[in-house]
Amino acid sequence: MKFQLDHDFHIHTQLSGCSNDPEQTPQRVLQYAKEYGLKTVVLTDHFWDELVPGNFGWPGYEHISKWLPLPQEEGISFYFGGECDMNMAATVGISRKTAEKMDFIIIPTTHLHFPDRTIAAEEYDDADARARRYIERWEAVLNADLPFHKIGLAHMTCPLLSGGYDRIDFLIDILDSIPDDTFKSMFARTEKLGMGVEINVDTNPYTPDRLERILRIYRIAAECGCHFYCGTDAHHPRDFEYGHQNCLRMIDALDLQEEQKFNPFNR
Repeated sequence: MKFQLDHDFHIHTQLSGCSNDPEQTPQRVLQYAKEYGLKTVVLTDHFWDELVPGNFGWPGYEHISKWLPLPQEEGISFYFGGECDMNMAATVGISRKTAEKMDFIIIPTTHLHFPDRTIAAEEYDDADARARRYIERWEAVLNADLPFHKIGLAHMTCPLLSGGYDRIDFLIDILDSIPDDTFKSMFARTEKLGMGVEINVDTNPYTPDRLERILRIYRIAAECGCHFYCGTDAHHPRDFEYGHQNCLRMIDALDLQEEQKFNPFNR
């Protein structure tokens, strides 16, 4: 059976500084879920756990938990999660104690758009350095003390890996520089730990050839037996439709099946 887009595990609200949109509330997220027939949605505002040193400017758990308890709607499971970051030392910004309190956590290995906070300024235009940072950060997640059954790797090919959405060619160069064998090793460990891999790619900026080079990473993940979830990464209500369509296009491009779906809540 084809992979059903019945969920969204990556949604921000106005509590994320990069949103700051008064219309982006839990109530608006529920409205979106109803409009699109989603069964499960998760709030994942940006944060850094107060119990972990090394924060470079994110709000804490207390800030993002202001929405609790979440509003509920019959037929929709609405969960509380978060997107925790990593600093330049590859410290994962969440403790086991805080992770246990949350329903789901996503961790980006690709937030390399903060000079001297997540990547050294002298490495900013160095594709090889960015590739090393990417793998180092992934390694740090795999080695962390976390409840991996409810951890997702966020937007693995996001243009923020290259420093921004205006550096698509550079993004391709970075990803091309990482051999298949490296990805196979990393995804095999990801699968063994039981983590999810996010399907969250804006397919529009890519030519067919470039898109194939992006899809290479997700195809390797599938070969390694990884399970996938979708996320729109919506920061504003206008993002829901666009992100939803991106997810559908990725499901088709990868020919994902229902048995490949990651579901941290049915355990």
